[in-house]
Amino acid sequence: MRSAFEFSSLSEQVYLYLRRQLSEGLLLPGETIHLEKLAAQLGISKTPLRDALIQLESDGFVTILPRRGIMINKLSKEDIREAYEAVGLIESFIISEAIAKITPDHIQRLEELNAKMSSDLSQDHLKDIYDDNLDFHCVYTDLSDNSFLKKFLSLTKLRLDDFRRRAYVRRWGEKNCHEHAILIDLIKKKDCFGSATYLQEVHWSFAAEKPFVEKILLSEDLANSKTQDLGNTIKQ
Repeated sequence: MRSAFEFSSLSEQVYLYLRRQLSEGLLLPGETIHLEKLAAQLGISKTPLRDALIQLESDGFVTILPRRGIMINKLSKEDIREAYEAVGLIESFIISEAIAKITPDHIQRLEELNAKMSSDLSQDHLKDIYDDNLDFHCVYTDLSDNSFLKKFLSLTKLRLDDFRRRAYVRRWGEKNCHEHAILIDLIKKKDCFGSATYLQEVHWSFAAEKPFVEKILLSEDLANSKTQDLGNTIKQ
């Protein structure tokens, strides 16, 4: 059998493949990955797959269970609250450090991405919405010289977006676009304190996001319950 992966860095390609599976909802929280079965499915040896899974565990996406497989991690409400607090704090710090570096080109890029998000919403281009949202925030966070903070932000936001992609909430997207527009105005004015405060206390406020988070968690619980009921019915 010819391998589905023929690249110089096989483990990296496997990592990226599994990340896509997670972000597209093809691998769901609580599911278990069986190493031998997946290796056979992909037509690769277990070594690059194991290396990719070790990296996924290091990044917080999975938990390796000795002799039982690899479990896809689930974000709890408390995990999400802590993630929002951490991201808000870090983005607030970065914008206060980087606002002097923001040029008219950066502002134009922010406006273009926010306009595209609004267009995505009207056309139900769900994948583009989340990708554009990540790109929006990267316009200013990429200006930071702190590579550790940027890596933490990237991984944390990917986990949050994996969670959000599983249950689309239009009002959530509209809220994001509205808040982005306010942030852009603050950045245009070079309002360092206002931009930092708005990011931490409004845009990344878990209290404001809580209704959307609870709606997604509820939908996941209902889906899991139906799956369990179906499994019990089949066993009977």
